[in-house]
Amino acid sequence: MLTGKPTITVIDDDDAVRDSMLTLLESYGYAVKSYASANDFLARSTGAADCLLVDHHMPGMTGLNLLEHLRAKGDGTPALMITARLVPDMEPRANRIGVRILQKPLADEELVRWIEDARTKRCQAQGESDASARQNTSAS
Repeated sequence: MLTGKPTITVIDDDDAVRDSMLTLLESYGYAVKSYASANDFLARSTGAADCLLVDHHMPGMTGLNLLEHLRAKGDGTPALMITARLVPDMEPRANRIGVRILQKPLADEELVRWIEDARTKRCQAQGESDASARQNTSAS
């Protein structure tokens, strides 16, 4: 079981969607930070999140472009991209950087399940990485 109050970052240009996501996620016990665009997130984000929830279709930088940018900088934060419509190259690009695409409309429970799944996989990967580092250190 994961401990602590996880922080979810929501990046969506639609005020109503951001507000409803904030209300929903807080009702499930998450701390939530929200940003109105990819550029807003890049300019104002101040700390790590346990999961990124990113809309794809936003003015300026798309959600997928933002996530590719973050991955290129070494940010492996679990991310879910939400979209109402898929574009032709979206799925292969998302798969290459380990991002799951969820299509709107999305049931509340389904969204929370995907967030917890992404967080759990990250914790397991970190645990394996920590164990490997300890093993390498003790072998020296």
